[in-house]
Amino acid sequence: MRTFGRNIKVDGISALRIAVCVFSLISLVSCGLKTSKEDEGAVKGGRDESAADSHIDIAELKKTNGDIFAWLYIPDTEIDYPILQSDQGDDSFYKDHNLLKEPDPKGALYIEAANLTNMCDFNEVVHGSSPSDGTMFAGLSKFLDRTYFEDRPYIYCYIEGNALIYYTFAAYTRNSNRILEQYDFTNAYGCQEFLNEIYSSRSMNKIIRNGWEYAVTPKNFIITLTTQDPADPSKEIVLVGCLVGDVAGTIDRDIDYSDPDSESGW
Repeated sequence: MRTFGRNIKVDGISALRIAVCVFSLISLVSCGLKTSKEDEGAVKGGRDESAADSHIDIAELKKTNGDIFAWLYIPDTEIDYPILQSDQGDDSFYKDHNLLKEPDPKGALYIEAANLTNMCDFNEVVHGSSPSDGTMFAGLSKFLDRTYFEDRPYIYCYIEGNALIYYTFAAYTRNSNRILEQYDFTNAYGCQEFLNEIYSSRSMNKIIRNGWEYAVTPKNFIITLTTQDPADPSKEIVLVGCLVGDVAGTIDRDIDYSDPDSESGW
């Protein structure tokens, strides 16, 4: 075992795989993250190649819609889309509008106004729908299968001037409550509360990656992909990853360790 990133321990094979992925992302950044015509066409309605095999230029994509700030890609899945945040602060807009701001029941992948677009929040919560055609975040339900989960450990996120790797460590169903409303991620206390939910949840289909039990702490950065459970609208399916690769080295934040209910801290 060795430490990789912020207090995260992974086995030698995983560490090697992560290192290879980081090297690949460094290559993308060093090439200028240029957008091809295929990429521009993808934003306007279809993609012939995965984001991992092409150069994602967020600045160029913003010319189509200024609300685009990132691109999310999970290898060997259908998840390969831009992420948006409404410039009007309307957290419900992209529930039923696509990335061209056109009415669309599938919506788009988006974050709420409470999250930062520079990915420096403790928990970046990305929402998406689960249409019956298997697009958007419909594939998150597959991660509730242990084999499928184990075989797809990486989430790639491309932002302007940087490329990030997250290592998936948990997948489960939870009550359909707004995570950013339920937990205060501005302090370590609230961050730990969410991690406690992940590790202590009694969800029958909860999966925790072997070796990652209680490995993530408020010092880390995580991404949570969430969608309504098609089988039970009162539930949502979440896939959670921990940041293990930050090519540009720009992901950072100050951590408040004070207890909001006590002056003595926690």
